Parts: sequence; C-alpha cells; structure tokens
Amino acid sequence: MSKPSVLGVMLGAPLTAGGAHYGATQGPAGFVAALVGAVLLTAGVLGYRRVLVLRRRLRSLMPAAQRSPVAHLPSARRAATLAAYVNGVLVLLGLGGAGWLLYMGASWGAYDNSFGFAALVMGALLPLALGLAAASTVPELLRVVPAGARMGQALYGVFVCVASLMIAKGDGLLPRLVGAVIAVLALGAIALLGRCFRVMGGAAPRQGSGSPGAGQPGFGQPGPGQPGFGQPAPAPGFGPPTSPPGGPHGPAPYGPPAPPAPRAGRGGLVLVLVLVLVAVLGGGGLYAVKEAGLLDGDDSTTTDVAESPQASAYGVGGERRARWATGAPAPEGTAPEYLVGGDEDVVVHVTGTLVTGYDVATGKKLWDVEDRSGDFRTCAVSPTAVGHVVAVLMRRGDQGPCGFLVAVDVRRGKQLWSKGILGEGSGAGMGTATVRVTANSVVSGTQTAPVVLDARSGDVRWTGADQPDEDGEARSLRGLEVAGNSLVASYGDGLGGSTALRRFDLRSGRVTARPSPPKAPETPTPKDVLSVLSVEPLVVSLGDDTNADRFYFSRVGDAWKPLRTDAVEGVSARSGPQEGMVTDGLFVKAFTTDDRSLDVGFDTVVAAFDLESGALRWQHALHRDAGQVVLLPGTVGGAVRAVASDHDTGDQLYAFPLEDGGPVRGGRLTVDASLSGAPSGLNDLTGAVVQGERLVVRSQVDGTLVAFPFPSKA
Repeated sequence: MSKPSVLGVMLGAPLTAGGAHYGATQGPAGFVAALVGAVLLTAGVLGYRRVLVLRRRLRSLMPAAQRSPVAHLPSARRAATLAAYVNGVLVLLGLGGAGWLLYMGASWGAYDNSFGFAALVMGALLPLALGLAAASTVPELLRVVPAGARMGQALYGVFVCVASLMIAKGDGLLPRLVGAVIAVLALGAIALLGRCFRVMGGAAPRQGSGSPGAGQPGFGQPGPGQPGFGQPAPAPGFGPPTSPPGGPHGPAPYGPPAPPAPRAGRGGLVLVLVLVLVAVLGGGGLYAVKEAGLLDGDDSTTTDVAESPQASAYGVGGERRARWATGAPAPEGTAPEYLVGGDEDVVVHVTGTLVTGYDVATGKKLWDVEDRSGDFRTCAVSPTAVGHVVAVLMRRGDQGPCGFLVAVDVRRGKQLWSKGILGEGSGAGMGTATVRVTANSVVSGTQTAPVVLDARSGDVRWTGADQPDEDGEARSLRGLEVAGNSLVASYGDGLGGSTALRRFDLRSGRVTARPSPPKAPETPTPKDVLSVLSVEPLVVSLGDDTNADRFYFSRVGDAWKPLRTDAVEGVSARSGPQEGMVTDGLFVKAFTTDDRSLDVGFDTVVAAFDLESGALRWQHALHRDAGQVVLLPGTVGGAVRAVASDHDTGDQLYAFPLEDGGPVRGGRLTVDASLSGAPSGLNDLTGAVVQGERLVVRSQVDGTLVAFPFPSKA
C-alpha cells in the first residue's frame, strides 16, 4: 500500500504542476497531463490516508507512542520541551528550504518552462514534507510522547545522508567543509534527541545509573511489605486495562483498542484540490502576470539603465541622440558583414560582394566598390583599414579558398589593386583567413606561409618559407598578427596537438624567433586552432574552431601563463563574438553567459586578466537581456569603453576602469522616430566603430547604420 502511495505522489505532483503550467502557457494539451497527474496524486493521497490508519494501529501497540508514564516528572517534561525545540528547527529548515527553492526558481528559469516548473514543485515538495513531518511531532512531544524524539532522529538522518554525499562528492574544499558542519550538527541533534527519548521513559534506564526508578522503591516497583514486592507494578492509570468483573476475558493482552478508521475520501480530495489550485496559480498565473509586464515595472525590464555619477569622467556621460541613420542592408544570403574604420571622414561597410563608404558627418553614401562579375564574395574575416587604404580578402564563389586581395582607396572610393595570393590549383588558403594593413603593407597568407604586399601597388614583397613538421611536411598556416615591424604566425598540422609559432621581421621576411607553443590543459582535438591575438605582449588562444570555449595564454619571458577564464562566473560561460583586447598589461574580453533570470536568457560578463600572472583581475556581469558588448579600441581615463545592447532598453555606453572601480554606466543611445531612415530599435548590436567625433553602430533589426556624437577624449 505504501509504495503505490509514494509513486502516486512522486509522479502526480510534478505532472500536475508541469501540465497546468504547459496548459496555461503553451496549449490545452497540458491540462490533459495535469488531469492525469491529479488522478495519480489523488490515488497517492488517498492511499496515504489508508496507510495512516494502519500506522496509528501499529503505534497504539508501541509503548513509546503513548504518553510517558513519567510525564509527571519535571525532568521528563524538560526533555520533551527540549526535543520539541530541536524538532522545531527541522520545521524551520524544511519550510525555509521549500521557500528558498521556490524563490530561486525564478533565477534558475524554472518558471519559464513547464519541465522546469514541474521539477521545481517536486524539489520543493521534499523539504516541505520533511518540515510537515517534523511539525507533526511537536504536539506529541509537548504531551511527553517519546516517539516524537525517535521521529526527529530519523528526519535528522536525512541531513546526515545529504552531508555524506557532499563530503564524498563535493567539488572543492568549501562544499566538503559545509557537508562536514551539517553532518556534525545533525549527529549532535540525533544524540540529543536520543538522550531526551531515554529521559522521557521511552527506553529502560541503564543499570547503575542512579536515576529514579533504577531499582529504587517508590518508582515503578513496590517496596518491601507492599503488594507485588519484587515485581514491577504499573503506574496507576497507565498500562493495559483490566476487564470488568465477570467479563468473559481476562486482562487485555495489548493496549487500548485501535481507533476507528477515519473516512479517507473527503480530506484527501480537499488536499488534492488545493495542490492542483496551487500548481495552476503558480505556473500559469505567474507566467501570465509576467507576460503582462506587471512584475517588470513600467519599463517592462529589470535592466538597470541609470547613469553612473562618474560617467562624464570617461567620456560616456549623457544621453546621445542619433545624428543620422541610413540603411545598409546585406544582400540576401550574405553571411559575413563588417563595419570598419578607415579615413577619419569615412566609415566602411563590407558585406557580400559590396564595399561601401559613408560620410561620417552626414551618413551620405560616398561610393560602392563591387565585383560586378559576381564571381567573388568577401571572406568571413574582418577587413582592416589604416589611413586611406582598406583591404578586403575575398574568395571565388561560395566555397572557394580565401585567396584574392582587394585594396580600396577610401577617400576616392576607387579600387587600388587586386591580387591573387594563391597559386593555381591551391585547394585552400590559411586556416583562419586573416588580412592586416600597416602603414605601407598589406599582410595575409597562403596555405603554408604569410604573404606581405605593398599597400599602394599590391606588389608582393616577400612570402615566408614553409615550416616543416616532425615528418618534414609543410605545416598549415593557421593565423597571424602584426605589430610594428614584427609578424607572428601560428601553424598546425591539422591532426591536433602539433602546433608552432614563428616571429618574422616584417621588412625582410626573416624568421627572428621560434617560441614554443602553449599546451592546452586538455587533449587537443583535430580541429584545435592556435590563434595569435597580440604580438607585444604575445597573447594566443587555443581551442576548437567549432566550439566557443577556448584557452588563452600570455607569454612571460620564456614561459606561458594560462589566463584563468575558468574563473568567469556564469552558467555556460563562453567566448563572445570579439576575441578581446590587450591594454596596459591586461587582456579584456567579453564572455556570453546563460542567465535564466533574464527574459531572453543570455547576458554578457566583461572580464580582465593579468598578463603577468594569468589571474582574473576583475569581472562584471551586466545583467542585460541578450546583452552584447562591443569593446571600443584604446582607453580614456584609464578605462576601456564599450557599447552594450539590451533586448528591451536598446544600446548604452559603458566604461570599465582597468583598476577595477566597477562598471560605469554611461548615457543611452536613442533615435528619434522623426529621423530619416531611423531604425525601429537598437536592441541587436552587430558592430561599432569610432571615427572622428562619431560613434557608428549597426543594428541588425533593420540593417541600419546609426551615428552618435562621441568625442575621442573625455
């Protein structure tokens, strides 16, 4: 009988709660599941009511379940009161645990989906049942019934089991210490309740204890000359009753007759109806209220957009109103698109087969450079621009290798030159296609070596020598980075685990250093790629190109320091769209984290790592719905500036002091609806660039470029 009851409750409660939530939020099919769950829950509750009847009959046969024969003694009453207090702590723990789970369920996202809500109800039901069971023992203990102490010992045993799991399976020292403290407290409570049980007369006192009743006349046994001397005499009013004179039977061999079986149906049905009502109100009702925006305030968002007092010190203070907006749609089926800065008066948008220049002051489209043959498309690699030259790496067709360079003069909107850097029949270009522009050079690579071209003419200055692996085969070029007169290239053999780094003199192409590559803390996979992020200081990343989780390292002397990206807080923290920036001895990067407390579900954490030690210097979660962050180059006032988006509140400026003064919220970026070409919203940030006195951002919602006033100095 007990097993079907337990199964009915364990299956019925989550099915009822989850079904009601699904029915209220998704479709009427959920109410069918809720009805099935209610039937199971009803069967379980009614079965449990029958179990209670049997339990009461069994308890009537146990002396410890009756009022203690020594209840009149002060020591027994004190012990009962102490046991009641100890079990009262269990009541508080059980009810508090259930309330804590229901409260934390919002941040876990349990109220946002039916399965999560069902699991939350089931999880909260367990500590609630423990608290109610402990509460049922308090009245018994106040009547000096020893069985209440035994029940408390069993319930505290649950805490001992949980603590044992924490000690054995805890991840780290802190969980194990917490488990040890819980175990010690629970074992102490069990020992204290056992002592109370004995003092209340629930067990025979130990011989030689010297306590009353331990062989002393006058308590529990008659003295010399009294009737029944030598045999224990029952206390008046307690023990088995005798049958009346002339009765057909002798003294009853057991305790008083069992109480009549109560009616189980009516009370059980009322309890089931209450549980179903709570499930419906807690699931569908809470979801409906949340959808109506009643929980989110007037702005229908929990995002804090209040400007920080020190925002003006970093040049991010004050609301910024758009000066111009213009459509910059990407051709249908175009994947990569980029926003880059070139000349101070021109901002360049690259997408598909089109390179377009816009006037920074007015937003007027100045020119288009397009491959009218339709044979070439831009590669999925950000173009770069220095001065008046922007270089774009392209491929022939959708699947061809990235082996065609185009240089454009952004002042005149004219193509300077085009150059194929892959020989005929080359099957692939460099592993991570890269193009960099310096003052007078354009740098890219073939499948096995870097290539440096003259920025004005496109003439090849030098092509690096192949770098053989252990078998004498040329390694594959994976990526490169340029700074000053140095070029650092990374290589891999495509099989994982075998990588290499080479430093070249940008002017001559001579190899000047062969630093050893870092070792990943885990076994590399065949898709692991070593990428160079910075030349001075040397910073690299290593990881699977198909996975956002990567390892980062900085070169300190002749050793590599792993950056502690595992210390970034958040559920499923992973690399954001930007690789990050190196400034003032720090590596600053934005990470995307799952956050179920937000409506959309993911947020951004901006973190900084010390390049000397690899330690996490600081991190800041922005708590913005679908928060995306674009870090702006350079620093102002000792802080990195950024643009952060939000699903509800749009774009806002931020500053992150490098000395960890906490994130500084700046002014919001707003667009008047009357502005020609204004987008419907700025809640999906795909790019940002600072040009002159303008900040230009791109909103993916309408494919629009929008410019705001943004002085380069605070």
